[in-house]
Amino acid sequence: MKAKLAAILALSSLSATGIAAPTFYGEIDLSIDYLKEDNANGRDRDVTELSSNNSFLGLKGDAKLNTRLSALYQAEFTLYGDDGQSGSNDTFVPRNIFLGLKDQHLGAIKLGKIDTPLKQLSSQVDSFNNYVENNADIHGIMAGETRIDNSLVYEAPSIKLANGQLEAKVQLATGEGEERIQASKGGYAVAGRGLGDSWSSSLLYSQPTWLAGLAYDQSMPTRFLSRGFLNAQDRAVTADRNVIAAADNLRAIARVNLDNGVSLRALYQVSEIADHNSGEKANQDALVKNIDQAQAWLLGAEYKLPQAQAWTVKAQYSQNVVSFNDATADYQVQQILAGADYAFSKQVKAYAHAGYLTIEQASQEDKQLLLGTGLEYKF
Repeated sequence: MKAKLAAILALSSLSATGIAAPTFYGEIDLSIDYLKEDNANGRDRDVTELSSNNSFLGLKGDAKLNTRLSALYQAEFTLYGDDGQSGSNDTFVPRNIFLGLKDQHLGAIKLGKIDTPLKQLSSQVDSFNNYVENNADIHGIMAGETRIDNSLVYEAPSIKLANGQLEAKVQLATGEGEERIQASKGGYAVAGRGLGDSWSSSLLYSQPTWLAGLAYDQSMPTRFLSRGFLNAQDRAVTADRNVIAAADNLRAIARVNLDNGVSLRALYQVSEIADHNSGEKANQDALVKNIDQAQAWLLGAEYKLPQAQAWTVKAQYSQNVVSFNDATADYQVQQILAGADYAFSKQVKAYAHAGYLTIEQASQEDKQLLLGTGLEYKF
């Protein structure tokens, strides 16, 4: 009773000062996934797992400071409903956490740990975003899916243009004197000393029937040679487990919404090892220095059944090819996914998915089969 009374008094005091109470929100998404791996070398794997698919909890809100200016805040944490992140037993891992100011005419400034603008574009076209612990979406095979520590983001006011609107974002990051990129809980810290040694930007134009976006990263940490649904066992094919490097990424996306309930989606991306920061380049591993570039693309479609609006069927093909500066054979990943969603409401849906992935390098080839079903609840 005392705890409830304290909470009521706290909310009352916020209202009295003109500050709105924070919004509590989140998503719980769990699936049962069967994975069968046929590895060229090493042991095959045949396993059923519980996957916690990007579930999260968060608080967000704003406080109006005057007729134009508001303070913004958000604190969001990944929530693991299974045994934790890759067996680390971390139930909560920080996601997007920031504090900022927004002016109605000049836009918003945010400071904190924030997804790159390039990464944010993928949610517009990736129909299997966050599936199988973020490994069946494009995060499992492509570069550029990165959250950055110690960054400043500017979001320009949206501009009405024709029947749609244009949105622009830029993110500047600082390595705070570090000479190498660093992995952190839920993200990466860049290398370098100045704010803006590493940066990301995006433009997105959207209207009811279609949207198109373009984004560019410079010297942003990303993962090369990623390994599919839940990581194949064969290192002869996949090289090192996680090849992390500062990269320049260029990403273009498009989506068309047709009148018959069909949505067509596409993404193209090219990534290269960054050479803007001489200190970072000098510290790169030999394998990283040998990477020439990665080219990736995605084609997908969703169809909302006209006679059964609760049902959506979808399919997606994506691939990534990493080439090297010497005679090393290309590293190629191809991924096919299909699935169906049933929406009980705007908050709750059940879904099923199937996928097939191949990882090839020279004569070596790994294959992965995926079957799964899950439940998602948003609040």
